[in-house]
Amino acid sequence: MKRVPFVTLFSVVFALALTLTGCGGGSSTPPLQTTGTSTQIGFGDAVGDNVAKLELTVTAITLTGVAPTANTGNLLAAPGEIEFVHTAGTIEPFSVGKIPPGTYSGATLTVSNPEVTVVNAGVVTKPAATLASPTVTVTFASNVTVGTTPFFLNFDLDITKSLDLTKTPVLVTPTLTVTTSTVPADQNGEDHDNGENDDVHGTVTAIAAPNFTISTKGGASIVFATDANTKFHDGITQLSDLKVNDIVEVDAVTKTDGSKLATKVEREGGQNGEEAEGIISAVDNPLTKITIAHQVDSTNSTTAPATVDITVNATTVYSVRADKLNVTPPLFDATHIAPGQRIEADADGTAPIVAKKVKLREQALLGTVSNASATGFTLTPSPTSAFATLSKATSVAVTFASGSKQIVAPANGATIRVRGLVFVSGTTYSMIAVRTDNNN
Repeated sequence: MKRVPFVTLFSVVFALALTLTGCGGGSSTPPLQTTGTSTQIGFGDAVGDNVAKLELTVTAITLTGVAPTANTGNLLAAPGEIEFVHTAGTIEPFSVGKIPPGTYSGATLTVSNPEVTVVNAGVVTKPAATLASPTVTVTFASNVTVGTTPFFLNFDLDITKSLDLTKTPVLVTPTLTVTTSTVPADQNGEDHDNGENDDVHGTVTAIAAPNFTISTKGGASIVFATDANTKFHDGITQLSDLKVNDIVEVDAVTKTDGSKLATKVEREGGQNGEEAEGIISAVDNPLTKITIAHQVDSTNSTTAPATVDITVNATTVYSVRADKLNVTPPLFDATHIAPGQRIEADADGTAPIVAKKVKLREQALLGTVSNASATGFTLTPSPTSAFATLSKATSVAVTFASGSKQIVAPANGATIRVRGLVFVSGTTYSMIAVRTDNNN
């Protein structure tokens, strides 16, 4: 009997799964939209009190046209996973597609595979979750007009409205709003919602100098150009040092034609490497193991565990993105690391993870402002929040980084969302903030 090759069998099963996932009233996943204006699709999130993770697989996104504009095809070339909690306070690129010029009144998303992780009284659990519907309809607050200028379509999730934690299984009803923008004329004036891409993670799939292509954790395929000003880090000094299947982190700007220009490329792992990100839930003393509430990793598994153990040793390197802060950051090392901080661990091998590098990553906190000044403020987080119950911190001293964006200025007594890097010394927590705004 002839054996069916695994790849062929997997392809058939996967195609069938996509067809079934996209079904609604007998319809299949819409055909790919291949013509139109270059568009970056991004996702962001609000802070959920005790939610450490909410992940969904997005199979299709279509836009509803306002006559005479027709509905679009699928804006996604492939399904992708998005974990929302780590995007709170920012916009993360999810996919690059095409939207025909015209006027649109809403969007329809096909979603599946909800994963939820919560932290109650410092205990991390992953309850079963189910979707209220595989189809999410978003009505725009006002009609959106797409022209010929490169376009940004950003979906922002309201995590509090999207989850009913009183239900068993947890009921997931994704509630999204949409903002749009076009690429500014000045690349240096870009923000995360209109062309600035920081910390884009992915696996190198192709290299054709001066360009390289990565497949992101969300499933997007993004082409980056390089030039004489592109900086290379962590064992690579030029594009030719990259290899297909390397895991990289890329910072980029969007050029006026919609293409991406890499400003920094960092090699995070080799062809057999792995990375994992999440919020620290426990550390050993003396430090040999870090446990994180899992958010994302390089495997894109749809059955990820609630927590992941990361082994560290004397050769593990600890790092902070000080170049982005334009300040000298507090210490982050084997003696200045604690629950509540968000980290990324990079390893040369697969699980179990033995960290070659541990990086402090940005995270968003929500709380009440006091002691507001021109240089910072004190944030009091909710005592039931994931951060507070893991860290045991009752306050966080927030300092503004040079160039930080204050979309909403902190005012004493106000509730505010702040995104930045969290540091710890003993039992005292502080944050260098890169952005403040309200929690929506």
